[in-house]
Amino acid sequence: MAEYDYDLFVVGAGSGGVRAARVASELGARVAIAEMDRMGGTCVNVGCIPKKLFLYGSHYAYDFADARGYGWSTKASFDWATLQANKDREIERLNG
Repeated sequence: MAEYDYDLFVVGAGSGGVRAARVASELGARVAIAEMDRMGGTCVNVGCIPKKLFLYGSHYAYDFADARGYGWSTKASFDWATLQANKDREIERLNG
């Protein structure tokens, strides 16, 4: 069986785990991270960040409706695939 020599072994590469690993590494520790899924953890990949992007995007429907009262006219449409693709791109950027 292989042997490993680390000063810190971090379980989970969410925001807290990655931060702990970076700080320890900057202080000279030999660090390893174990993650069973994607870097970034639940918040970045399927929780907080996607939810906030979807919520932010949903507010534009109200803005378009309100704009009519100020003389603006537009034919707004919504494309779910574009929102999904942009959400995925932002998550990849954060995990980069």
